Amino acid sequence: MINYDFLFEDKQKDYQEVLRELRSGKARLIDIREHNEWEKNHFKCAMHIPLSDLVKGKGVEILKEIKKSDKKVYTHCRSGNRARKAQQVLAQYGCKEIHIIPISMMKMIEEGFILTA
Repeated sequence: MINYDFLFEDKQKDYQEVLRELRSGKARLIDIREHNEWEKNHFKCAMHIPLSDLVKGKGVEILKEIKKSDKKVYTHCRSGNRARKAQQVLAQYGCKEIHIIPISMMKMIEEGFILTA
């Protein structure tokens, strides 16, 4: 897997705060990779809503409910590209405060996020 962390160099300090929010339950992590990627492995703390579903409007209501419960919503994919697309798609549905994890999945693993199988 290619490491895309260079795309997030200016946001490395933010990552520790994101990690604290997720671990304390103040935020939810949404994996927007596709079904086949999710089935291979995923972070134990993540919820799965594929980008292909979000484009069709599926899963948007779930994200709105999470936001209503005063939790931040963070999206992640393998490198960050699809997470950016998801942010744009969700803005069209009125979900404007969706955040992207500021590092790649590789770095998340290095930082202690635990994958399933």
